[in-house]
Amino acid sequence: MRVRRRGWGIPVAAAVSAVVTVVVGNAVPGAEERVGREGRDVPVVAHRGASREGPEETVTAYREALAQGAEVLEGDVQLTADGELILLHDDTLERTTDVEEVFPERASANVGEFTLAEIRRLDAGSWHRPEFAGQRVPTVEEVLRLSRGRAGLSLELKEPGNSPGVATRLAALLEEYGYDGDDRTRDGAWKIMVHSRDQGALREFARELPEVPIAYLTGGAMPADAELAALAEWTVGVFADPRLTSATDVDRAHEAGLVAYSDPVDSPEQLDMALDQGYDHLVTNVPELAARVRDGRNPEPRAAGVVVDHVVPNPSGDDMQPERSEYIALRNTTRRPLDVGGHYLRDGAGNVRVFIGEGYVIPPGSLLRVHLGPGTNSPTDYHNGYSTAILNNTVGDTVLYYNERHEIEDVHSYLAPPR
Repeated sequence: MRVRRRGWGIPVAAAVSAVVTVVVGNAVPGAEERVGREGRDVPVVAHRGASREGPEETVTAYREALAQGAEVLEGDVQLTADGELILLHDDTLERTTDVEEVFPERASANVGEFTLAEIRRLDAGSWHRPEFAGQRVPTVEEVLRLSRGRAGLSLELKEPGNSPGVATRLAALLEEYGYDGDDRTRDGAWKIMVHSRDQGALREFARELPEVPIAYLTGGAMPADAELAALAEWTVGVFADPRLTSATDVDRAHEAGLVAYSDPVDSPEQLDMALDQGYDHLVTNVPELAARVRDGRNPEPRAAGVVVDHVVPNPSGDDMQPERSEYIALRNTTRRPLDVGGHYLRDGAGNVRVFIGEGYVIPPGSLLRVHLGPGTNSPTDYHNGYSTAILNNTVGDTVLYYNERHEIEDVHSYLAPPR
């Protein structure tokens, strides 16, 4: 993986949730040991696995995250109709499986309306790339076995209203596997942490396993001093968005005795920002890159010379108007022509691939604008012909650039200009 460093220009802002890590009873011992600014002491948390290089929340993505050096695996727990625990982010199966083909009349149904056997029939990999065809939605137990002794786990009780009893069922499974306390890994992360936006579900879980750290999702900014002080009476940490905080905010959390966790950050600039602010854990979709930035290593070991120069998510007029749709500009930073035919880009969520046609070569020091909408191709402009806008033009996003070998060559973050 490579990512070319650049000046910030405009940093990213995003509407990302924050999390407050809590335990029932006294704070977990040793929390103060994680407070500090030394990057090498910061565990990398793989958000849905290595979710930009494999289909999110599949065994492949989690296995890749471990290979890339992630110290913690993060995932979203839901309950099937027959009471089995699986890992899936969305309320429905539409975005990340072929449910529309297999169960067309039930495609928009909630995950909890399908049995495990039915979900096992679905392809959870092809949406990411055809090479991942046949990947399945994993059970929590599969990932417990995969990670055991290799990484910590951070599990979210996802939409418990759609999965009644999910908290109690998860507690029983974790206890069966010995995840019933506040033990830490050798990297300083908790071996298990459970979080949710649903306070009722968290209380349900805590009644079953009161010693396991739990996390309550709040807002993206760092809470005020009074709230931090109150949280410090019964919590061990706070998750916040580095794009919405400053070093002063993180210091306030530390002064209250809380450990600071970042919301997902992916570009070198965002990762550096989180480390410079003093965050104690890095949550990311690109664990290898995060580990390299954290360790002070070159974030672009396979540099080829093409970077995302800028993004125009909100052109004048309709975002998808012919010839002038939203676009991503690639720049050749070398003094030689570079062939980018067959390369592609993804939005921050990893949902859509934006392709570059075969035979496209960027001259030295020059730009290629990759439009999402329709238009006439030229040496400086390539049009994908999509009809629906993809780039976030309200708050900002992250764009990932891949070569023909599916290696990430650049990660670029942008802030959408105010309207």
